[in-house]
Amino acid sequence: MGYKLLILDVDGTFLTADKRATPAVKAAVKRLADFPFPVAFATGRMYEAIREWVQELGLRTPQICNNGADIIDPVSEERLDTWSLEPDVVKRLLDCGREQRVTTVLFSGSRVLGRAHSPDDWLIERNNETVQILPEKDLYAADLCVEKLLFLDRYDTGRIESVRDDILSQWPDTGSAFACQVSEHGILNFSHPKANKLAALQRLCCQLGIVTGEVIVMGDGDNDADILGGAGLGLAMANGSAAAKAAARRCVPDSDHDGVAVAIDEIIFPLIGDLRTAPPGSR
Repeated sequence: MGYKLLILDVDGTFLTADKRATPAVKAAVKRLADFPFPVAFATGRMYEAIREWVQELGLRTPQICNNGADIIDPVSEERLDTWSLEPDVVKRLLDCGREQRVTTVLFSGSRVLGRAHSPDDWLIERNNETVQILPEKDLYAADLCVEKLLFLDRYDTGRIESVRDDILSQWPDTGSAFACQVSEHGILNFSHPKANKLAALQRLCCQLGIVTGEVIVMGDGDNDADILGGAGLGLAMANGSAAAKAAARRCVPDSDHDGVAVAIDEIIFPLIGDLRTAPPGSR
């Protein structure tokens, strides 16, 4: 089966450990996109936090954002598909965040919302996601669409896992209420049960008229494991988690050593080499 789409995680895959996109990686992605071979990000970040790279690289394929809660058309910036948490779930999680004394932020469309500024905001503001303060009553508003809710703890990152375990033990119907996972050190992510990268990829494939077996995916985190295993070819970064590596078919060099560029040049282009030599009109 031929491959028709590349999906890239952002943090720890497209970006180095210190959140940089290296010239070699950007050049390789642009070279593939200009081939033309469709490329899309699948990231926990909101679209506004990756827009600069999408535009710089000339990507026109819909992008998977907010860990699968959103599929965004980069041309019109229209949300083609969105899964929001139920208002009663948001309310209960806001209450839990206050009880657990963790910083809580809500992702709603193009905004990141919070009760008050905190040093913990650094965990997401380093990702180009700036927190805007709203009155408490507005955060609880039933008509506020929330694609993602985060608990943050910058200094005691291990406590986030304890908070997660405590919430899961007290909330037996979690599977139908939300998906919950530690997406990065110090960040606990809550989203709609159907808002995950693999489910979003399946919906994107339907829109594009392809199947997941025709997709190559590169990622590094636990939240990439399902999509790495569900794609036609999953490539895990050498810096990836144990779950990501177990789900992938192959490993590539780490993000600090241009792993994405190496994979594009040494694995992906050879796999689609028949397209490179085909007459232009036959592509």
